[in-house]
Amino acid sequence: MPEQNRYTAEQRRYLAERRRKRRARRRRQNLLLMLLIAAVVILTVLIAVHSCSPGTPEETTQSQSVLATTEPALTATQPPLTTEQPEATTAAEPETDPPAPAEDKSWNLILVNADHPLPEDYTVSLKELRNGHHVDERIYPELQQMFDDARAQGIHPLINESFRTRERQQEILDKYTASYEAAGMSHEDAYAKARQTVALPGTSEHELGLALDIIAEYDADSTATWNWLKENSWKYGFILRYPADKVERTGIDYEPWHFRYVGVEAAKEITEQGLCLEEYVEQTGP
Repeated sequence: MPEQNRYTAEQRRYLAERRRKRRARRRRQNLLLMLLIAAVVILTVLIAVHSCSPGTPEETTQSQSVLATTEPALTATQPPLTTEQPEATTAAEPETDPPAPAEDKSWNLILVNADHPLPEDYTVSLKELRNGHHVDERIYPELQQMFDDARAQGIHPLINESFRTRERQQEILDKYTASYEAAGMSHEDAYAKARQTVALPGTSEHELGLALDIIAEYDADSTATWNWLKENSWKYGFILRYPADKVERTGIDYEPWHFRYVGVEAAKEITEQGLCLEEYVEQTGP
């Protein structure tokens, strides 16, 4: 029994010593861990403080100098410099726009007369001129150039008639009919006579925005103006629409003032071959 008690007491001391050593070892581990954490925190703080530091005066001056020599001066159209950098993104393939609809290249050759009325769905974008007249905006550059060149040669053309609405065309037809009636003609004869000069609404080229009645400026004799236009207008895409020798073909009396835009290529061919627009369209097809 004494032997058993002694063994038990030694055993207890052994176990107690082991527990004491384990506690000491844990304290040392905890202490090392705390020291490591503290070192990491201190290092992090030092790095943060250093990165926020404005730097030495020499470094600041040098940075400003580099910016001044590598960046262009700011203008009203340039964004201010920032310290933010755009996020890197993966370059995407550029989007492909759908193909634009093919341009209708026959707009300048639309034939409008008693047998070919204006298409019901026809629309036109108009350009207003300084004197209040309107034309198809597509013919404006050539028209302006033609007038500028004519004036440079001492010719002063003036637009007397341009685009007309269908209602305006009806008013003109009625006016001509009334004037012939006032001269003693019957209504039927007056109307037929007016129809030789004025087209029915819906069959007038003026409703296209491509036709112009041109006279001389300053109430001068228009003969010189018409002669110049007859000789030169094709260079700008215009033709004398109703020539004296084509009355039977066009159905309209000779109008030396009436010019129609058809495009430079067509105007050149029509002039060189002595055609009217009806003959040219018939020859070249739709």
